[in-house]
Amino acid sequence: MTALLPRSIKVITLGVDAGHGLQADAPLPVGASAAIGSFDGVHVGHQHVIESAIAAAKAQGVPSAVICFDPHPQSFFHKNGKPFRLMHLSQQLRAFEALGVDYAFVLSFDANLSSLTAEDFARLILCDYLKLSHVSAGFDFQFGKRGGGHAKDLVAFGEQLGFTTDILPCQTDTAGHKLSSSAVRDALLAGDAELAAEILGRPQAYLGEVIHGAKQGRTIDFPTLNLTLGDYQRPRYGIYVTQTTLPDGRAINGVSNIGVRPTVGGDTELLETYLFDFSEEIYGQVIETALLDFIRPEAKFDSFDEMKLEIQNDAAKARAYFQKK
Repeated sequence: MTALLPRSIKVITLGVDAGHGLQADAPLPVGASAAIGSFDGVHVGHQHVIESAIAAAKAQGVPSAVICFDPHPQSFFHKNGKPFRLMHLSQQLRAFEALGVDYAFVLSFDANLSSLTAEDFARLILCDYLKLSHVSAGFDFQFGKRGGGHAKDLVAFGEQLGFTTDILPCQTDTAGHKLSSSAVRDALLAGDAELAAEILGRPQAYLGEVIHGAKQGRTIDFPTLNLTLGDYQRPRYGIYVTQTTLPDGRAINGVSNIGVRPTVGGDTELLETYLFDFSEEIYGQVIETALLDFIRPEAKFDSFDEMKLEIQNDAAKARAYFQKK
């Protein structure tokens, strides 16, 4: 799948070999100020951590960077766990770019990396290889074998190894909502797309390649673009007001169903989107659909006619949502 990729940020993929050497696919800058974390969602709390690293970079006259992990450590340790991701890597990179970061260091999370002790991680990765001048992290950041290193340890290692640190405390918004990836997941599970967007600083968006479906939507005049959900966090099944970005950058308003389509006997989770005033064929292209508001839960109807009437109502509500904006 060819994802929607960032254009200006410099992305360097890094891997640790069996002898604990570091392999990089491009030359590394010296003395960067980096934010480090999994940064799934790049929510407002994450943004504050990254902004801290950018501020330190400007103060010291060095490049700014983000260190993230691919795959997410939780995916590595729980390969058969429930889908939980809020972002694909390409979406993370675009979010880093939007904040003005110079470099993204993408650490391949595998058995070699996970075997490093916290001290080895700090000494080898942060100091010897990346030669960082500053590291910013969240209060709950853990690193090293079995998560043995904590934020306070990062501060201590920085003092020993010669890089400054900034540990940001737990943050909440003005309404008291915790700014965390888990809070976003909880909001999505509740169907609260607006709360998820508040915490993220942008709507939750699903990236994927348009696939062929059963084409039953065409029979009721509501053809849809269909995406599989992959390893994304499943939101509450139902109908959402959405906006979809096409590969050429156009943003098209629409209405989406997320679920298994019980009326037609479906058993596969799909994100199906009806775009307003759109009739192009874009199978195989990568699109990104953002959840703006929840309309109703997914339902099973007694007939196609009943389903068509309800979809018409859903589309009218979605159009009204955009007219109010």
